[in-house]
Amino acid sequence: REVTLLGQNVNSYADGDGRGGGALVAPSPTRDGFTPMVPPPKASLRFAGLLDTLSAAHPEVRFRFTSPHPKDFPDHLLEVIRDRPNACASLHIPAQSGSTAVLAAMRRGYSRETYMRLIDRVREVLPGVAISSDFISGFCGETEADHAETLSLLEAVRFERAFMFAYSLREKTHAHRRLSDDVPEPVKQRRLREVIDTFNAGARTSNEEEVGTVHHVLVEALSKKSDAEWAGRTEHGKRVVLPRRPLPQLQFGELLPPPLSRSVGAAAG
Repeated sequence: REVTLLGQNVNSYADGDGRGGGALVAPSPTRDGFTPMVPPPKASLRFAGLLDTLSAAHPEVRFRFTSPHPKDFPDHLLEVIRDRPNACASLHIPAQSGSTAVLAAMRRGYSRETYMRLIDRVREVLPGVAISSDFISGFCGETEADHAETLSLLEAVRFERAFMFAYSLREKTHAHRRLSDDVPEPVKQRRLREVIDTFNAGARTSNEEEVGTVHHVLVEALSKKSDAEWAGRTEHGKRVVLPRRPLPQLQFGELLPPPLSRSVGAAAG
């Protein structure tokens, strides 16, 4: 089985104020370069503790989470994922842009350099981690130089999955109140295509490097293309199709570690 912990900025989770008898847990120090919009609340249980408790209590269940914010990836959380085999080393770390100027306009609270230092730290603690992200093309005031910075970040990180969209103005947002949606739609769409193409090139290379490796696959169902094949997902969230015939006793929801034999594409949203 697999459980996904869901929430906007889910890794900012904080529960309890100490009045129920639980001791307050101090928030982890904010990583250098990140500026929170609001201070973390008092709490007796924070996200790393929650994930650690759940994964220890249910070792037969895989746990993943979405959608987090880059500012709340302290070492304690990374260490829980490293030390708990059923806490999936598959992290969604939304970048939104590779340009510090655009990130500032978005009020993201970090720079390109800060984001890259986080990625380096994640990969230091979790070798082999799969990282996914979000990107918006054509945000207010984005220049060609800003766009090029996003492409270079995609090339540097090589995300496993990405959700990529052209910017569209939403009412009652900071951008709606204070900024101008000044990038022409054809430019947005052209930049988006370039972002998708750059992502696909990096993800394809990453997938090809998986060939011959072994992953635990959670079998979810029969393949849509053939009843002779199982379909499932690795701990990194990658879809895998495997022969059914050698595994007659296999049931939906079981884990098994087959070697990956070939790669057929990338996952773009």
